[in-house]
Amino acid sequence: MFKRILKYLLAVAIVCYASFALFVIPSKEKSGICQGVLINVDDNGMEIISRDEVMDIIKKEGLDPSGKEIGEFYCRDIENFVDSISLVDKSQVYKSIKGYTVIDIDCRIPIVKVYDNENRSYYIDEKGNIIYGIHKALYLPIANGYINDSIAIDDVMRIAKAINGDRFWSSQIEQIYFDKNRKITLIPRVGNHIIEFGEAKEIEKKFDKLYTFYQEGMNRIGWNKYSKLNIEFGNKVICTQRNKYDKN
Repeated sequence: MFKRILKYLLAVAIVCYASFALFVIPSKEKSGICQGVLINVDDNGMEIISRDEVMDIIKKEGLDPSGKEIGEFYCRDIENFVDSISLVDKSQVYKSIKGYTVIDIDCRIPIVKVYDNENRSYYIDEKGNIIYGIHKALYLPIANGYINDSIAIDDVMRIAKAINGDRFWSSQIEQIYFDKNRKITLIPRVGNHIIEFGEAKEIEKKFDKLYTFYQEGMNRIGWNKYSKLNIEFGNKVICTQRNKYDKN
């Protein structure tokens, strides 16, 4: 008998607490004042946007919740706006139990800067997203020449992704030039030569062949012997020897 009464009282206590948590706690949160905004930015250490810059953007849009009643604004409105910023991959906005509005941001990570044939400049990430609004100079390859939107999203992204994904090529290639026929010329940082890459096809195969040539050929005969390396066909490297009229 006593055990049954104890179980009954315990069940009543659980129901009472659940009702308190469901109705009383939220009402307290809704009646508080937002103490400020806490912003966390994950950009893989590239520092492409600061917390102050995010805060300035939110203020200009009239979405700063600081000093407002908790129930007077919606986190979803702030989140939707932050997600619309081109360099943001995704965000999460929520209210902390201490009265702050927290904004967590995952940034898109650029892999190449583009100067297209319409005089626009922007970055591209490895998913092909075009990113505007990065004002900091980044140590990334530059793609230029005859580039329009379709080429930027397709060819530029694929070759830049291959370069960015390899430690050697990410430090070696500084420029990716496209001609009218979508053929690519690479400009290296080391070595006084250009690389005629051809179209953005068999990219990994071409880079593997070129890397083998660098290791077995260029390291042995010198990095300035040739003015041009052609890797267009992937199965061989065609070299053009420097002559006395070429600039050193």
